[in-house]
Amino acid sequence: MQYCEYPIAKMVFKLTIVALVALSQQVQGHFSFVRLAVNGEWQEPLRYIRNKTAPFEEPFTPNANYGTRYWLEPVYASDLKESVRCGRDNMAHAANTEVLTVRAGDTMEVAHSRYEPHAWTDDQFNECPEGRGTCDIRREDRFMTINHPGPVLVHLSKVPEGRNIHEYDGSGEWVKIMTLGLDMQPNNTEPVHWLAFNYEQKPDRFVFKIPAQTPEGDYLLRTDLIWPGFDWPEIPSSGIAQLYPSCAQIHVVSEATGELPKGGISIPEDFSHTSPGMATTLEMYRNHVLDPDFVYPGGPLWDGETLVQDKPVG
Repeated sequence: MQYCEYPIAKMVFKLTIVALVALSQQVQGHFSFVRLAVNGEWQEPLRYIRNKTAPFEEPFTPNANYGTRYWLEPVYASDLKESVRCGRDNMAHAANTEVLTVRAGDTMEVAHSRYEPHAWTDDQFNECPEGRGTCDIRREDRFMTINHPGPVLVHLSKVPEGRNIHEYDGSGEWVKIMTLGLDMQPNNTEPVHWLAFNYEQKPDRFVFKIPAQTPEGDYLLRTDLIWPGFDWPEIPSSGIAQLYPSCAQIHVVSEATGELPKGGISIPEDFSHTSPGMATTLEMYRNHVLDPDFVYPGGPLWDGETLVQDKPVG
């Protein structure tokens, strides 16, 4: 009898630990972009942003967490294509997502949450410090922090002529219109300072403009934070990047004609481990040095006139 009880007790203990970890992840772990503001006016959470399905099974990815993912958990470049583009199973939610009308030149802002929707309360979205769109009621200062280093990227993908935005899967080209990256703080023990992460203190705000030259039409507006992976010379692809994409459905009113500039990226193809900016040296991964050849992931940046190389300044 003794030989039977020990394995059973051990198994129950393991299952209990797994359950507790999963519960913690659902409420506190990681984050997702959930809310938009246009010219300073915050919109209802997820009203214009495609929701995700959780739990959801992704293909097995070596060096990733696991296949079953919860709502806040990351995406990897080897996951299903639609997951990498706009979040897990987003097409199942596209038809029920409204379309936000903006004007070319408008100022937009995105806010994130470290809570799953079932744990949302009104005080996480109202009277947040500095007029932000979300706040963390667990913290005394109420700032919603980011728990991973890396750049925040915003891309646009135009819905092809004759297609319905609710049926568009983001398989076209994506053009980057914003990067919130890093600066260097030489006197810090971790001199590579990611502005969104900010050592898990108050993050910079995720504010950007829809370029005035953006042609009129329907678009997917994709916001993502990419935590770059790293390489050990002895073990290629030893650490792979985590992605946190969310896509809003917008209609841009504009006097500009034509198309977005050619030369953007394809998703997920240009977010592979070997794509520019998706992996760093171990020293940069630890925020100790800036790799001399580092460029931000997600392709070149559209400044409204041309596509320019997107890399840290200074």
